[in-house]
Amino acid sequence: MTFRVLTGMFAHETNAFSKLPTEIDNFRDYVLLFDDEVAPGVAGSVIEPQGVIDAATELDWELLQTVAAWAVPSGPVARDVWNLCAGAILDAAAGGGFDGVLLPLHGAMATVDFDDAEGELLEQLRNRIDADIPVAITLDLHANVTDRMARYADIICAYRTYPHIDQIDTAKRAAKILDRAMRGEVRPKTVVARRPALEGLDDGRTTTENPMTELLRRAQKLEATDAGVLTISIHAGFTPADLYEAGPTVSVTGDGADERFNAIAEEFMDYAWKTRHFDSNTYYGVAEGLAEVNRLLDEAGNGPIVVSDFSDNPGAGAYSDSTFLLQGMIDADLENAAFATICDGEAAAELIAAGEGATVEVTLGGKVDPTYGPPLTLTGEVIRVTDGSYVALGPRWRGVTQNLGPTAVFRVNGVDIVVATHRMQVTELETYTHAGIEPRDKAVVAVKSMHHFRAAYAPIAKAIVVIDAGALATKDCSKLPFTRLRRPIFPIDLD
Repeated sequence: MTFRVLTGMFAHETNAFSKLPTEIDNFRDYVLLFDDEVAPGVAGSVIEPQGVIDAATELDWELLQTVAAWAVPSGPVARDVWNLCAGAILDAAAGGGFDGVLLPLHGAMATVDFDDAEGELLEQLRNRIDADIPVAITLDLHANVTDRMARYADIICAYRTYPHIDQIDTAKRAAKILDRAMRGEVRPKTVVARRPALEGLDDGRTTTENPMTELLRRAQKLEATDAGVLTISIHAGFTPADLYEAGPTVSVTGDGADERFNAIAEEFMDYAWKTRHFDSNTYYGVAEGLAEVNRLLDEAGNGPIVVSDFSDNPGAGAYSDSTFLLQGMIDADLENAAFATICDGEAAAELIAAGEGATVEVTLGGKVDPTYGPPLTLTGEVIRVTDGSYVALGPRWRGVTQNLGPTAVFRVNGVDIVVATHRMQVTELETYTHAGIEPRDKAVVAVKSMHHFRAAYAPIAKAIVVIDAGALATKDCSKLPFTRLRRPIFPIDLD
C-alpha cells in the first residue's frame, strides 16, 4: 500500500529578547520554498526535507509537499510569515486526502502572536484532520518542548548531535515510526518531563562525554531492548525564550499509553536535574581569552587557534555586531588573524564602494545595540569584495546556499575582518574561503558561533578558545528580562 504523507518544514529558533524582527526576507535569505519547489530546492542538502524525501523513496510514500522555511535566529516571527508558512501546511491539511503527517519543526519558535508557535501549529493542525491520522514531528536538540506539543504530536523525534549533523537521520527515524503507525502496527503516544531548570545537559553538546551523551546512550539501549519504546528524545532547551515551559525536557514516544513511558521520562529528567551544573566549556572574558590565545601561539602545533565569540552568536539570535572581541584582537596586535563576521550593512556598503585596494576609515559594528560593544572607528585596507553567496560544504549545512549579502574583507593591522550585510552563524569554512581567506593558513581565526563551528573548524584547529564577551547570547541568562518564564528556576533563582 502506498501512503500519502503531508509534510512541511517551518523552523525558527526565536530569541524573544532580540530587537530584530523575523520577516519574510529573513527566510528568503536562507530557505523559503513552496510545493513543487521543495524537492529540487533541497536536493543534495543535509536538511530535514531531504531526509523526508529519502524516507519517502525507501518507504514507497507519496509526499504532499507544502513548504520548507528556515531563517537565521532573531526576534519573534512576523504575522505575515506565519500566515504564509503555517498557512501552507494548514490549508493542505484542511484538504485531506493523506494518511499521515511528518513536519520538520524546530521547537523554539515564537511569533508576534504565539509564544509556543509549534504548539499552536500542531493544535490548529489537529483541528483540521481526522483524529486517527498520526502526526510526527522532528525537532532541534535545543527545542523547548511544551505539554501542548506533546499532546498534539503523536511522535516527537529530535536530533542526537550537537553540532547538528544528523538532520537526515532524524527525519528518517521519525518516518519509520510514522510508517508503522500508518500500517496499524503501533499506536504512538508521546509524554514529556521537565524540571525547574532553564539550563542543563551541558547545553546538549555531543562532542565530549557529558550528561547529554550518557542519556543518549541510555535512550538507544532502551529503544533496542523495549519494543514499546519507539523513540526517546533528549532536548537541552533554548534559553532566550520567554516561554513558561522553556528549558530541558525528555520526551518518550511509546506504543500506546503506558505509565512506564512516563517513568522513563521522569527517570531521565532526574539525571538531568542531578547533573545540571555540568558544563564542559571554559568561558573566558576578552582579556583572559586573548591571554590564553597568546599562550597557545607559543606552543607547538599546526593549524589556527579558533576563537569562539560565544555571546554574539547569531545562531542564538545575537546581533553579530558586538565589537568587544574584535577590539581586543586589534589591541593585542595579533598577526595573521581573521574575524568572521561583523554584520554591518552600512560599513559593508562603504567598503564595497571604496573598492579593493582602497585605504578607508569606517565606523564598524555596535549599531543594533552598543551595549554589547560600541561602534569602532577603524582605518584599514579593503582586501576583497564579494556578493556573500556560497554553497556550504561542511557537515552542518552542506548543500545549502548561505547568503551574507554584499560583503567585504577589511584588513586592520594584522586582522582580516569579514564585514557582512546579513547575519549568519559561522559554521562553515566557506564563510572565509569564499572571500579569499584560507582559515587553515591563519594563526588565529575568530568565529561568531557557540558550538556548531566545531563540526568544520575543530578538525583544522590547533586549539579552541571560547570567549563570552557579554553580548545578547551570554551564558549569564540572569541578565535576560523574562516575564513569562516559570519561577523559581535554575540557574536564575535556584542553586
